[in-house]
Amino acid sequence: MNGVTVTLQKGGVGKTTVAINLAERFAAAGNDVLLVDVDPQGSATDGVGCNDAYTTDTYLKHVLDEDDPTTPTDVIRTVCGPNQFDLVPSNRKLQRVSHELYEADNGEAAFYRHIVAPLESTYDWVVFDAPPTIGPVSNAAVVATRQVVVPMQLSKPSADALVRTVTNQLFALNGRLSESDPVEILAIVPNRVKGDNEEKHVLNALEDSQFESYLPSFARTTAYESPGPGPGIRERVAFRRSYREGVPLAAYDSSADMLKRFAALAAMIEDEARESI
Repeated sequence: MNGVTVTLQKGGVGKTTVAINLAERFAAAGNDVLLVDVDPQGSATDGVGCNDAYTTDTYLKHVLDEDDPTTPTDVIRTVCGPNQFDLVPSNRKLQRVSHELYEADNGEAAFYRHIVAPLESTYDWVVFDAPPTIGPVSNAAVVATRQVVVPMQLSKPSADALVRTVTNQLFALNGRLSESDPVEILAIVPNRVKGDNEEKHVLNALEDSQFESYLPSFARTTAYESPGPGPGIRERVAFRRSYREGVPLAAYDSSADMLKRFAALAAMIEDEARESI
């Protein structure tokens, strides 16, 4: 099994959009895929039409409880559509898990032990949608996969959040993890891109930084001079409409132009990933 966590320590960058549609594109490529929503806001759960699970009595907390017989398969939902994948939904009470992970011995490994390891022979890919803050839940998601995708808007606040995420979370985790199995960045994805001059400035700065090698081929400044919509995952009303309908983008509009970009991102990640689980 391979795994990746979609994370950035900033809200509003379209992190959930990337997580949902990356999972869907993995499934479209013939993989068995599990999306795990560990953001207490439950946006991924809502975005794939499983919002009723957000209020159920049995949820992830029970899976993590050593004394509870609940297993991951007891809470998994299937996301219907042309390319089906499964979901471990979030829950309105999920914030309680943060305190329990903080108090537990080796709580950062809890998602790996109780969600990922029991399902390693069931799925080809597991995708975690992490909360937009550094804390026990986000750390446990990153530790569960040891590989991350970082979505960001092309703005100074997002660029600052990228540096904070790498410095305050990823480097900090690697200081505690085995050197033979570190956390690695697989891709940095400019998202919700509109194409103004400030975005061009930020993208130029990324290409001149240590993060340049993590940019997908479709997210380079050369795309400004090429035919097509320009670099990055572009802002599209179809994303908002598909979320409102509770389906991935491909299920809402199979001709949407950004599907090719998500397919390219999925292919890049499959090429870069190691079999980490």
